[in-house]
Amino acid sequence: MSIESAEEPTEASSSNASQPENSGPVEGSVTPSPKASEGVSTASPNVPKAPADSSFQSVYDFLETEATETKCTDGMDIVEMGLTLKLVGNCKNVSISGTTNMIIAPHITNLEITGIGNVAAVKNIKQVTFSGVGNSAASLNENTKVTDNGSSNKFGQDAFEGITF
Repeated sequence: MSIESAEEPTEASSSNASQPENSGPVEGSVTPSPKASEGVSTASPNVPKAPADSSFQSVYDFLETEATETKCTDGMDIVEMGLTLKLVGNCKNVSISGTTNMIIAPHITNLEITGIGNVAAVKNIKQVTFSGVGNSAASLNENTKVTDNGSSNKFGQDAFEGITF
């Protein structure tokens, strides 16, 4: 927590500094530090700025500048929260069970999204299965097989409309 004084100390007030009981009220503003529920400071998430439009290529290019490259492994499950990843390599079976992750990849054979609020921009997805809530995915492959057993999920050209990054 930091306290900033609204007034600069004057000569009269600094002479009273050794006598706090005689000083008047201190005016200022309080800026609390972010705290976790146990009182441990937490870092603010890195929230990238929004792209100019919500087209697939614009979102893909934007996320690519923000993403951390991660080697894709078969059976990969992204369980963390708030990651921005570029999956590289042979992505056969990828699952996103975490929350508010953003991923891009050139190719994923089978993508399963069971988490909440995830975004996936994949140039070529063969199959995507949603069972989470509020997820968005898009692909340039018009023949992607889509199964949605969740709610409020979006797939396709308009999947990124209304999302702020």
